[in-house]
Amino acid sequence: MSPSTLPPLGPVRVALFVRADPATDTVERLGELVARARRLEDRDVVAEVEVKTWTTVRPALEALSDSASSVSATVAAFQAWADRAGYSLAPAFTRCETRSLLHSGSSTELRVPVASLAVYEGGELRWVAPCVDDDRTYTVEDCLAALEGGVITPVSDRGLSLQYHETDALAEPSEPPQ
Repeated sequence: MSPSTLPPLGPVRVALFVRADPATDTVERLGELVARARRLEDRDVVAEVEVKTWTTVRPALEALSDSASSVSATVAAFQAWADRAGYSLAPAFTRCETRSLLHSGSSTELRVPVASLAVYEGGELRWVAPCVDDDRTYTVEDCLAALEGGVITPVSDRGLSLQYHETDALAEPSEPPQ
């Protein structure tokens, strides 16, 4: 069964991640992305939109936290998706060595983009933006445009239509727009 003919897995949920420490001139753009994502939920294009803030972290320090949420774990899930689907998250997501605040050596820092969007269908991660393939970069805006057009991904040969009968979990999705 090809990706365009897979049965729907369930409701589509979107998670929009925005940096907690963006440059001042970026805040308005982030507000526009949040509003655009929220309109998807308002128009019942997706079941849920969740907006989260995040920031660059040092995974070694993050591992010490009692907090259940983890930027490192989220990025690891995104990376696993990218590896399976044939995409790269670089250069938007990077790891670099920085001077440690705890000892005389260095530590790894995980840098996240100013905005990132994840699309889940029935709990399964279907798309992460930004990402890159051999041909182009897929932005958060590209992903929002695809969702607005009724498909889960901005790539037509990998995209699943959002149009299906919710009462029939095995209904075939309609063909994505070309």
